[in-house]
Amino acid sequence: MGFSLAFLLGLALWPLSLNAGTVVRVNTTLGDFYLEMFDAVTPITVNNFLGYVNAGLYNGTIVHRLSPGFVIQGGGYTFYEDVQSFYEIEPGNPIVNEPRRSNQRGTISMAKQPGNPHSATNQWFINLGNNTGLDIDNGGYAVFGRVLGDGMKVVDAIAALNPVYLITGWDRFPTRNYTGGRLLNSHLVFLNMEVAGRTDGHAAEFKPETGRLRAFVDAGALGLMSVEMALLGETPALTVKLDPAKMFPLPARVDNMAMFDSNTGRLTIPEVRINGEIVWRNVRFMLTDAAQLVFTLEGVD
Repeated sequence: MGFSLAFLLGLALWPLSLNAGTVVRVNTTLGDFYLEMFDAVTPITVNNFLGYVNAGLYNGTIVHRLSPGFVIQGGGYTFYEDVQSFYEIEPGNPIVNEPRRSNQRGTISMAKQPGNPHSATNQWFINLGNNTGLDIDNGGYAVFGRVLGDGMKVVDAIAALNPVYLITGWDRFPTRNYTGGRLLNSHLVFLNMEVAGRTDGHAAEFKPETGRLRAFVDAGALGLMSVEMALLGETPALTVKLDPAKMFPLPARVDNMAMFDSNTGRLTIPEVRINGEIVWRNVRFMLTDAAQLVFTLEGVD
């Protein structure tokens, strides 16, 4: 189990900011990483970005710009191999600019039209370096989140790909094993996005309407993390399955945090709430299927 969680999350965890809230999982051709949204700092920009995420509009899009040492950019296009064409994702209405954080390495910002500070729609970019010049250029580029944990390893892997001009007048694309001629999907970096959860709320909450339990866990050497488990069944014993797509790093310990012992496979949750009310205490699960990440209830007070 310890190895499985370490593989899924990585051991190099960045602390989240005090303004943390929504966490987005980014699944790419080269691996996954997580984004922390600055919900309270840039609410307009975050809501705009999450609107595209929740509508699935970023799914199947590509990283269409690589400027080595500067940025990678995406959110605007997809590619259809059969007809050898790029298609634009229809943008929504432009939003008001919120330039409140610096464009440091690992932060994510919204792209804009030149000379128009309030023109951001769907395209985003991740800073590969400390691009402080963007803090004042074109009214400032709105940083609305940052890459979590060791996720920059994935971003840097994309940035290390071969940058190639594929369309006249465009910047270079990051390409994989492309030497010219017919362009294949495998030559490009595709991605999907989904909301993984939030970093606020009670230490452990169960939602009967979804059959899901979310808990903040201290996993020892594996670090602090948020996990979500789906109810599988209640007979002959209650079992839950951990959802890897809903796991992400946490910044610090919280009161009544669950504990996972990787040596014994036991997960102990001090209290579980439903709609804010404590309904169970000292909930004890045992890892019974490490390959499938299934836990079986041992007992509850």
